[in-house]
Amino acid sequence: MLLRVTYLLFALLLSLSACAPVSQVEDQPVTSHAQVNPQQAEVHYKLALAYLKGNDPTSALKELQIAASQDPNNAAIQIALGQTYQQKKAYRLAERHYLRALTLSNDDPRYQNNIASLYLDLQEWDKAIEYFDKAAQNLLFHNPHVALSGEAFAYYKKGDYEKALELYREVLALVPRYVPAYYYQSEVYRALEQPAAEKATLLRAVDISPSFLQARYRLAEILYEEDDIEGVREQLKVILDMSPTSDLGMKANDFMRQLPGS
Repeated sequence: MLLRVTYLLFALLLSLSACAPVSQVEDQPVTSHAQVNPQQAEVHYKLALAYLKGNDPTSALKELQIAASQDPNNAAIQIALGQTYQQKKAYRLAERHYLRALTLSNDDPRYQNNIASLYLDLQEWDKAIEYFDKAAQNLLFHNPHVALSGEAFAYYKKGDYEKALELYREVLALVPRYVPAYYYQSEVYRALEQPAAEKATLLRAVDISPSFLQARYRLAEILYEEDDIEGVREQLKVILDMSPTSDLGMKANDFMRQLPGS
């Protein structure tokens, strides 16, 4: 359902994912004629970032491949390659470059966080947990709550709901207004069939961030189950006012039309 906001949530908090020709170029070894030129590599790297910002991962990939051939030991270029391959869903190529970046950076916790998000996409929950935990425990990582939230999500997907809730409580102790943790915590309560706790957590999320529309849509579903039709209308109206043409907005519009008296 809306849980697919999911991996993207972590990806956006952590990082930036096919075509056969791309893979073929990437897998070719750099020839002896390739020149190491860090300055020129930086030009291609920055151009790649601009392409990524413009939502053009294919053009970014071409620039990053050139950059990597000119500066093969640059961890930032390797991590950008990993992010781009992940965006293009070439997950094993992404993994290769993330691991290379970790080696070159002496296990930078930001990169541990990145590869953990990749393992979420691959549904390799134990590997995701391992790398999120490493990032969260690293005292040099600026956003341990993000890694802890990712780790909690992986435990949730494994079906270990109590561990997931424990970690979400830890996240919210660190950053009490970290809204995504409330939303995903509510998903755990939903899986545990604890509707009162789910509703209370969603209300907290909306209270902190009124524009958190995914939480509002789920609240509308709960209120519908409670026969609170006016409450449903209120939540759906906010979604339609804020984002009428989005996928969520269209779902809200369909939902609204199904309500009694509509």
